[in-house]
Amino acid sequence: AVTSSSLSIDTLSVTSSEGALSALDSINTSIATVTQGRGKVGAVQNRLARTIANLSITVENLVAAESQMRDADIAHEVALLTRNQILVQASTAMVGQANLIPQSVLQLLQ
Repeated sequence: AVTSSSLSIDTLSVTSSEGALSALDSINTSIATVTQGRGKVGAVQNRLARTIANLSITVENLVAAESQMRDADIAHEVALLTRNQILVQASTAMVGQANLIPQSVLQLLQ
């Protein structure tokens, strides 16, 4: 943390002209130090803001991709279910026809 003691301006004296000039130099140095620190904080803040924006876009893209995968899976499963239902119906019809064959043969033999 930046404090007046860390900037060495907590003991400034302006009671004399030399003290005032020295205090002015110390204050100017402190202002430069604080400005440099603010610049670093601003740069970090900008990087964090860009990172947050990039992560937000990444999350949005992942949610969209997940949605597409789930939608594609549902469509695929419905197609498989329909196919299997058709196969069951065809198998049932074939069994019915197979059961009629012996009766037809018996009728031909009579």
